[in-house]
Amino acid sequence: MLKLIEEDADSFAKRAEMYYKKRPELIGMVEDFYRTHRSLAESYDQVKPDTGFRSLKIGGSQPSSPKKLLSFGDNGYDIYSENCEVEESIKSEVDDPEKEEEVEEEVEDVDEERVRDLLVEEKHTICDEVMMLREEVERLRKENRAQKDQLKQKDEEKIKVIRQMSLAIDFLKQENVNMRSFIAKESKKNWKTPFDFNKLMGALSRKLFNMKIRRNKPSVVAL
Repeated sequence: MLKLIEEDADSFAKRAEMYYKKRPELIGMVEDFYRTHRSLAESYDQVKPDTGFRSLKIGGSQPSSPKKLLSFGDNGYDIYSENCEVEESIKSEVDDPEKEEEVEEEVEDVDEERVRDLLVEEKHTICDEVMMLREEVERLRKENRAQKDQLKQKDEEKIKVIRQMSLAIDFLKQENVNMRSFIAKESKKNWKTPFDFNKLMGALSRKLFNMKIRRNKPSVVAL
């Protein structure tokens, strides 16, 4: 019976569970044992007088005293009664509701302790995950601020370059206007001699040379 209870159990709680699962089987074993013992006792009671009578006839000696036979019968009855009391006590222990309640309470205590341990472990796991998430959020915030600063610096550099290019374009537009007005004025004159034509060409050359010098200035500013 103990082997039946302890074969798959390594703790008191598991043994209690095995006891409740195999309780009907244990009760059946106890009842079979009780019936077998009772039948043996009855057979012994039936065989005992015949054996004494035969021993008297076969031995040919003086018959045993009635006291000895009575004491022998009393001893057998005492053994039988003791065995019956043991079986009844075992059966009462198996069917004792107080024992069952104690075992149930112990099983419930073990289950509550397991649940408590699982909850504590789960709580620690959740706290660790929350800390990891907070660290990750803080790291992403720092990266976001750094990227914003870089974008702001690049925007300022772009604005500066655009302003320099705008100044250079305005300067070229103004030079273009001046050149057109100069050509328009010179075209209205009448060219009477080649000297006047050469004079005009020299003036245009000087004008173009001055324009080249002025164009180089904004490029230096842009750099």
